[in-house]
Amino acid sequence: MADLNSVGGLHYEMMRRCYNPKSIAFKSYGAKGIKVCEEWHDRDNFRKWCDENGYTKGLRLNRIDSTKDYCPENCVLGNKNCKDQNSAYQKLYRNIRQNKAVKKELGIERYTDSPLYRKHKSMMERCYDEKNISYPYYGARGIDVCFEWRGKDGVKNFIAWSMRNGYKHGLSLDRIDNDKGYCPENCRWVTIQEQAINKRRNKKYEWKGQTLILAQISRMENISYGKLYGRINNNHMSIKDAIKDIKKSTE
Repeated sequence: MADLNSVGGLHYEMMRRCYNPKSIAFKSYGAKGIKVCEEWHDRDNFRKWCDENGYTKGLRLNRIDSTKDYCPENCVLGNKNCKDQNSAYQKLYRNIRQNKAVKKELGIERYTDSPLYRKHKSMMERCYDEKNISYPYYGARGIDVCFEWRGKDGVKNFIAWSMRNGYKHGLSLDRIDNDKGYCPENCRWVTIQEQAINKRRNKKYEWKGQTLILAQISRMENISYGKLYGRINNNHMSIKDAIKDIKKSTE
């Protein structure tokens, strides 16, 4: 039997639980469709990843998202209790806080001194912590964090990207497409007001060649938002008829 406290043992157990129906763990992995990425079918590739991600004897392999497969983008190395704490990503944060070289590079004494550290942690919790109050609107919908912001240098990469892309105190991290995950291509730093406009629950209307929400249209036409909302949602008017009726009533 493979030494479970070695890289070979980790690889053996990972493959066994996903592909061997005789394994006691198969019902919780392979039987549920959990697989190992093709790259890691080669043990040498898996060993290389472990070496690059700080493997030491006794660490365990944990998936960040327990509904997804074993692959570099979804795995971290942690202790055997990491899973019990619902926190492969929490283990990642413990490693981050202890990384003196990266903290020095970012010019901070502690990661927690940086507001961007806390924003990154909140982003991860929304997507991967089932106990987080916002999880049903993020992780449960399939919203995830790209490997660049989630892997070994995830916080460092996120902070560096933020500083290059307009982060200032008071701004909020906004996804351009609310049905896609957190990644450089789909994120921007905006004001709270701008983010509110982009919320998924806001209904959009075509008006004068633009796609806008009611608050924007009411400001554009200099009319009451409450009256506009009432005519559309209570009186079932079209946006054009509602604006026309409001303006006529104020003449």
